Amino acid sequence: MKKKLSLIAAAALAVISLTGCGIVKVVPIGQEGQFTGEVAFDSSAESSNDWEQVVQEITGNAKDLAEILSGDGIGSTGAAVSGTAKIVEFNTDTPKYFLLVEPEGVSGKTVKIQAGGVYSGTAVRDQQTVKGFESFTNQTEWSQYAKALNKEVDAQVVAPLALDESAAGKTVTFVGAAVASGDEITITPVSMTIE
Repeated sequence: MKKKLSLIAAAALAVISLTGCGIVKVVPIGQEGQFTGEVAFDSSAESSNDWEQVVQEITGNAKDLAEILSGDGIGSTGAAVSGTAKIVEFNTDTPKYFLLVEPEGVSGKTVKIQAGGVYSGTAVRDQQTVKGFESFTNQTEWSQYAKALNKEVDAQVVAPLALDESAAGKTVTFVGAAVASGDEITITPVSMTIE
């Protein structure tokens, strides 16, 4: 019986040693790409690297908001727009801060410029061709890129203005990506000055 148990134990040990138990390499978090070749997507780096080109393209394609509205209007994919407007109020009643403005030559429309807090939409991403969907692995990365561009808007365009309620009554000159929903137009700025 002891001989039989010894044979079973020896067989079990042989099986265990042949199953691939060996030395395991521990890879520090964040360095996996060095070993797998796959690098984690960094939306902030993508948007930061592309920002100047995105601004140049949208600025180059921008048409006066009043002219667009008197023509075909803002299409379903939005439009690159520019203009000058009187600031009626800087609204912070919701997490999506905005400047309520009255652009020169525009009537019968509610026009808002996103101005801090939470930015919504993909207008800036959709008005640029620096990168398209095919530049990304999947829809999630494409969506993250839009959000990262909105963060660039906040950091590069809105935050330096240090907006507060004193903006009301002043004049804003803007270039941005606009979308329309009924009679409401929302502009995400890529450049903006207030005087």
